Amino acid sequence: MLPFAPVASAVNGASIILENDVDSSKAKYSFLLLSQPRGYYAGMDTCLSMGDGVPGILSNCLAVNKNTGKTDWIPCTTQLPTVCFNSVMRRVLLFQDNGRQIKLDTPVGQLQGWRDMNAFRFLGIPYAEAPTGERRFAAPVAKAPFTTTRDATLYGHICPQTPKSKGLVPVILSWLENSATEDEDCLNLNVYTPSLKGQGFAPLPVMLYLHGGGFANYSGSVILFEPGNMVSRGGVVVVTINYRLGLLGWFEDTNSWSRSTVPGNQAFRDQILALKWVQKNIAAFGGDPNRVTVFGESAGATSIRALLSAPSTFDLYQNVIGESDPINIPNHTPQSAARLSNYLMVKLGCNPGNLACARSKSTNDILEASLVADQLQLNDDPWTTFGLVQRPTTDGDLIPAEFSTLVKTEKYNTKANIMWGTTKDEAGLYVPLYFPNPVPIANASDALGLIFDKNRTAVIMNSPFFTLPPSNTDAVRDAFTQFGTDYFWLCPLQYLSRQMVPKKPTYNFRFSRGRDRPLVGGNYCSASTGRVCHSADIQPVFASGAAVPGYSQTGDDARFARQVVDRLTTFAKTGNPNPQPGLVGVEAQNPDVTSVQWLPYGSSNPVLDLNVQSKMVSNLEDATCKWMDDEFLYDFWIRIPNNPK
Repeated sequence: MLPFAPVASAVNGASIILENDVDSSKAKYSFLLLSQPRGYYAGMDTCLSMGDGVPGILSNCLAVNKNTGKTDWIPCTTQLPTVCFNSVMRRVLLFQDNGRQIKLDTPVGQLQGWRDMNAFRFLGIPYAEAPTGERRFAAPVAKAPFTTTRDATLYGHICPQTPKSKGLVPVILSWLENSATEDEDCLNLNVYTPSLKGQGFAPLPVMLYLHGGGFANYSGSVILFEPGNMVSRGGVVVVTINYRLGLLGWFEDTNSWSRSTVPGNQAFRDQILALKWVQKNIAAFGGDPNRVTVFGESAGATSIRALLSAPSTFDLYQNVIGESDPINIPNHTPQSAARLSNYLMVKLGCNPGNLACARSKSTNDILEASLVADQLQLNDDPWTTFGLVQRPTTDGDLIPAEFSTLVKTEKYNTKANIMWGTTKDEAGLYVPLYFPNPVPIANASDALGLIFDKNRTAVIMNSPFFTLPPSNTDAVRDAFTQFGTDYFWLCPLQYLSRQMVPKKPTYNFRFSRGRDRPLVGGNYCSASTGRVCHSADIQPVFASGAAVPGYSQTGDDARFARQVVDRLTTFAKTGNPNPQPGLVGVEAQNPDVTSVQWLPYGSSNPVLDLNVQSKMVSNLEDATCKWMDDEFLYDFWIRIPNNPK
């Protein structure tokens, strides 16, 4: 049975007030502002009902004069907003004090969530029925409203991602990272808001995060994506979601089943349904359904590419922020997606077309068979890398064409405001996995052949853009990092940005500073090497660098996180990452933001180089990218039938 909690509508306006510099070494003092005018004692009772008292001696009646900033003695019957203590600590890994709970009435039913120092939290909210039984591999079905108060104090299940053959340690690590166990009944989301708005108050911008992990790992509750500091400092509502992973989310074969039975792109359809849930429900959490920004990293940014391609989604969001989309890995064709699904069916021991057989298998059977199917697909298409074997399919319906074609024909979402970019050394993340030790220069061609075919490897080796100075004992891995970053991420992104400029300029960035992921030891990509590899941007984006006990976010790390959060949340508010006149927020007082005007992409290819002291730079890797544009060519041209340059 849920403990007592006040109903937000009766409180009629509660906001968390915190001067949040995201520096974990500095003391934080958090308060609650109850916006409905009350007398002193009524306000005190409301504070106590929410689990905290009011500042000062309870028998005295003090008010803050907002014009002078000083306190005044006033009659206790004066009707004013009330300030309460908010004495709960910030949520971190393995610790959350969820005792201060509150009920919220929403269109889908009443939720009971809680608050910490930074945000009101409503967790594990199902947006779809369990995709199990006859719903496995099918399109998601919206969750029916619930008729009793739903417990929203704990994270819901995460989507299956750890086969038993991997052992117990990965299962434990998965639980530690996500604070939840794996189960197919995983289509839930989490809402974090700094304010449960009362009647008549302006709603806040909404930011919905699509997590990365190669469409095979992670969830919306991973501790790296802890959004409390973003919510608190940025004054935004953040939503994180789970969507189906692996072949539970990307299973299709139109030769065997109709799309009405197995539609394909199930994971992408999950994301779309979550966005529709936001449109219908987010106002109850203080959010503005007309100001929705979708942001995501890696596979999450690939999903954003899909959103920009799918006309049925264009009215569900206004802005997008794509971090580190390997944009040169194009979508599956229906044929390649079917081949991957067929590999799964064979490994499961199911005859082609026997959907009942595949649905009868255990979750672990699917996960184990997926490992084999993925490797077979990777053997066919090594250029996709192991990190994006599963991905959206250009099905001609939901996603009508390859993104590069849609950009060329101006049939992508030209109304969306777009911010996207890369890290400085994206491909370095894959170096320890492909090349755990330095590679002799004599073996460079064989090393490249792991990803590029023999003919393309020869072209790379004979180009001036893959230099191998003998004095560098790690020359091959360093050259692979630079070339791979340019090829999969930077150059195709700049190419497409130039195509989009006449219709809709984009705001491009590059992270030249980042943070190592917690619980990961030193390696080729450690910050101490000066490299900023794939995923090093996640902690600054959320300012989550102290979410794991024993880790801190201080000094330049905190300063950089402030800058990144301020830029992203400003963009969520206005579609422009530069503070605008009259904008309410801390960004206008951050000199690291106001001192640099972020120019939209244009003829000189301007990119905001994000660092402690950021700056605009132009023509990044200009010669290399021109060679790739004109001679080496991109995989979204040469790997997709009938998709010429």
